[in-house]
Amino acid sequence: MTSMVNPGQCGLPMRACWHIAVMLLLGMLAGGCAKDRACCESGCYTPPTVLDCQPVERRPLLADLSLLANRPQPPGPHAYCNLTEHDAQCRAALHAPNARLLELEADAIAAQAGGHHRSADASTTERALRLQAIHERNRNASAAAQLLLRIAAAENGADSLRRQLTEAEQTLADLKRLQIAGLPQPLSVPQTEAQRYEVEHKLGEVELTIDQLNSQLAMLLGGELPPGSRFWPDVNLQVDPAVPPLEEVQSLAVAQRADLAALRVGTSSGGSATAARALLGQTAGLGLSLSSCQLLSLLHFRAAADEAATRSDQLHSSLADKQQSVRNEVAQAILQIDARLNQIATSRQRVDSLRQHQENLQRSAADMANASFEIRRARLAVLAAEQDVFSDVIEWKVAAVKLREAEGALAVECGYTDALFVTGCYP
Repeated sequence: MTSMVNPGQCGLPMRACWHIAVMLLLGMLAGGCAKDRACCESGCYTPPTVLDCQPVERRPLLADLSLLANRPQPPGPHAYCNLTEHDAQCRAALHAPNARLLELEADAIAAQAGGHHRSADASTTERALRLQAIHERNRNASAAAQLLLRIAAAENGADSLRRQLTEAEQTLADLKRLQIAGLPQPLSVPQTEAQRYEVEHKLGEVELTIDQLNSQLAMLLGGELPPGSRFWPDVNLQVDPAVPPLEEVQSLAVAQRADLAALRVGTSSGGSATAARALLGQTAGLGLSLSSCQLLSLLHFRAAADEAATRSDQLHSSLADKQQSVRNEVAQAILQIDARLNQIATSRQRVDSLRQHQENLQRSAADMANASFEIRRARLAVLAAEQDVFSDVIEWKVAAVKLREAEGALAVECGYTDALFVTGCYP
């Protein structure tokens, strides 16, 4: 085994001894890299194990419903817990798991570098971690706000399906009365029953979706709902036709986004390579983990240039790329807002036309045979169209939430204004 050179025992000048030690270290690292490359090049690949196969012929796969004697009963009523948009986003921001981890790391750095010997390197790293934590809170707030809106859409969909189910049941009752009276039936009873079961199936799927969305939202808020309870989405659904000005919103986003503020801390503080690696690790996954081969390259590079300068270049490049990405996020969100507003207008016009058709049928009902069936069919079309309008409104609201997320505004609205002070938006 090759032993390391002790500079005090080699009998040469101190500088020469350290040169020998460094060369031995480089030789050991290079040997490890060469061994790794040789393993990859010489075929260290281990083929997968072939599993035993029992040959079988294809045969029908049939569900066994023999134990399902009766149709299951619909779920009972739920208790509801009111939840506003602001409460959802701010409670989610408060309980963001990734933010807590980043702040714990920042606390650890502050504890290790406390006192009068606190270095600029430690201060920069701690500051960047806390800013990145605000960014995670902003993202968690957005996720919660979007989930609450999805719950609103699902609850509205469930209401619409229940009304459709009522119409189907009334249609079946009318058909059975005609059948008892011996009169011709304008609709097929089995087909109408099948349509009712289809609505019931959709309603069951929506109920499951509501429960799943509530569970996900409760997790983001850092807790659990009481058994049998759901969140009631207390959301503002007034549609504002104004589209925010692109350049103004982009400038605001670049100024107040906490992840951009973290990068600016690194580029403006002149910190060491260690702090720069921490910043890059939080933003782009760069500069944190080095294998032996990478370390060899880094040692070789350090002989020609300072690593801190390289990390600084990386930070400036990452900041420029991130700023462009943020501007693009804002542009995409505004495009979605504009498109959703157009869809809402079109859907509303469709509802107006279908309502007019229903009113015309009701006015001429006395002169029509089977008028009640036609009116009910028109009413179902109106219900479906109204649900489409509501869905378009929810999508517009989701696009607005994504815009506020891209601006970094959700965290700011919940009191996390650290990024604004860093970027100089506030005096």
